[in-house]
Amino acid sequence: MNLKAIDAAVAAYSMSADGRDGGRLAFFRKLWEVEAASAADAPAYDLPEFARLREWYEAGEPVLSLSPVAVDGAALAEALERLGACAVAEGGFSPEVVSGLLRVKWDRVVAASPLALAGEAPAAYVEGLAQVLADDGMDDGCLSVALPLVLLALRSQLAGAAAAVAGELDRHGTPEPHALHCPVCGGQAVAAQVGGAGSNQGRGKTLWCGQCGCTWEFERVRCARCGTQNQGHLHYFNIEGDEAHRLATCDECGGYVRTVYAEEVLAPFSFQVEDVVMARLDAIALDPSFAGGMQATDRQS
Repeated sequence: MNLKAIDAAVAAYSMSADGRDGGRLAFFRKLWEVEAASAADAPAYDLPEFARLREWYEAGEPVLSLSPVAVDGAALAEALERLGACAVAEGGFSPEVVSGLLRVKWDRVVAASPLALAGEAPAAYVEGLAQVLADDGMDDGCLSVALPLVLLALRSQLAGAAAAVAGELDRHGTPEPHALHCPVCGGQAVAAQVGGAGSNQGRGKTLWCGQCGCTWEFERVRCARCGTQNQGHLHYFNIEGDEAHRLATCDECGGYVRTVYAEEVLAPFSFQVEDVVMARLDAIALDPSFAGGMQATDRQS
């Protein structure tokens, strides 16, 4: 995690963001600082040789499923404790949510969770830990706050492996068609960047996994959910006045990916920051009448 890039992006957005976005970015900046500190203390990852990485990539096998990260339960619990304390102090949540977070004993929760899955199948691990919290009586309102903290804590333990694998794949190059799911942990891309320093010198697209922090190259005109390259079924929508942030939608699968156009965004780039800024697009996309508040564009290249 590059806190300098995050700070530059947050500072740029603070000049134009509305009060809600500015406050959310300030809050997440504190969480990211905790995440970065936890990641710095995570043990080094024993990177497999590239021949194996390429074989797994071409077979669609996430690297962690075959070469897991050894997640330390004590380190994960400590990260969760710090993130929870930060959320309580800085989040402005309801008294009920604050009370629920304060009741959690993260060391006990992690000990009761399926920890062996944390570095091998992160999504399954988060699901299992969520069940532990629910069994302990945490209600849905508090869970909606606690689970993002779990994701941040877990990402701090996986980020080193993700960066190492992504760097090796980038250095050697990967064949097309590129992976639909994160080549490190198997998660779905939560955001995409069109253009920019990577992306084949601006000719492609970069996908980002919010679960482990991996970035990987992808075809510019292709659905990042189902893989179709039928250009007539792929569309972009954006809120009027914001050309930088778009919903890339697909008629074939009904999916979408929040997408940033590098040449349009005014702030220095950070996927973490863009993830927060584009949260409003998720709410719009889930509204059955979302296109009514958006403008369409056929911009595919």
